[in-house]
Amino acid sequence: MTQDDRNLNTEPTKSAPEGSEAETVKPEEGKSGKKGVWERFLALPLKARFYIIFSAVLLAILVAFIVMLVMTVEHITVPDSGVPRPNWYGFLIGIAIVLCVVWGNYASLRQGYYFELVIDYIVFAVIFAFAGGILYYAIFNNWTFGIGVIGGLIGAIVGVLVGMLFYRLTSKKKPKVSFLQMADLAVVFVLLGQAIGRVGCYLAEPQCCYGIEVPVEVFPFSYKVGGVIHLGNPFIESIWCLIGFIAMYAMYMSKRKSFNGFYTSLYCIWYGTERLILEFFRDPEQKLQASGSMGSGFGISQVMSILMIAFGAVWIAVYVIRALVLKKKIMILVPKEMLSEDYLDYTHTIYYRPHVDDEGHPIDYAASEAAAPTDGKE
Repeated sequence: MTQDDRNLNTEPTKSAPEGSEAETVKPEEGKSGKKGVWERFLALPLKARFYIIFSAVLLAILVAFIVMLVMTVEHITVPDSGVPRPNWYGFLIGIAIVLCVVWGNYASLRQGYYFELVIDYIVFAVIFAFAGGILYYAIFNNWTFGIGVIGGLIGAIVGVLVGMLFYRLTSKKKPKVSFLQMADLAVVFVLLGQAIGRVGCYLAEPQCCYGIEVPVEVFPFSYKVGGVIHLGNPFIESIWCLIGFIAMYAMYMSKRKSFNGFYTSLYCIWYGTERLILEFFRDPEQKLQASGSMGSGFGISQVMSILMIAFGAVWIAVYVIRALVLKKKIMILVPKEMLSEDYLDYTHTIYYRPHVDDEGHPIDYAASEAAAPTDGKE
């Protein structure tokens, strides 16, 4: 593990002495002593704040969905109305990004990361993900336009690395977060985004990512494309990713914690396995080849899937072997209250020295350490 993959913190979390207010920095009240709407909102428990924001986002999405639906109906029933056909594929991608950002921000605070973490890096990740997806598809399909999921993942990785470099050069005050820590947070919600985004394949123009020809139409497991019935690969992948999201989110948000890179490895194994198998049942006209065209051979996505699976398995295996050699405990789904330096790489995780407390308030370690007695005397 490189230095960049570490939290670069050197001291464990310390609580301020009883009665001290130096440990966390909480929102201040107005000068009049009365709390305004924003102050009252910030005073709510973190979970309550998340539910309010998430509900507002879902309401906005519902309104947008109704508008899109009305536009679609009018476009179909009144072709000469001048109403453009809504881009449902783009709409679903947008929904996936918004939900992942809002939900991911809550998850990051619950883990102990500083408030702006997701916002700091999402712009870099999204821009480079789209660029990577488009470039990946173009390279392996005679430079035609499209978006490849695996190319998007590679682009997002580059985007996060660029963001890390940008903030290291421009902002020395931001808490340090390693690439693997951000990756573990991100991959959980990438699965959610993929589960939503794959539904858009049914609504894209032209339709994409469908499977081989099958004899029976049972929507959404199979559906017609150009009058021919095809296997519903997008639906199968969507369900697979949704199952992965539910399982990984439950583990990530539980009180059992794991070493940096554990969830990244799980994602690579989970998604890589699905993509490797499902590509065998993908229509040849939708299957990217390493030669730079579509075809029925072993696809480039399958090659990338094998590499993903290998990376995930090797990363976990190397960690376990290191722990055994160094005679350290293995930090995989360990109850948080049991964590100590006896666990390999525990001091590199966010749980060793979190940026915020359980309610998302920044922890002022300098004030806590200055207020703590140094010789056993008050």
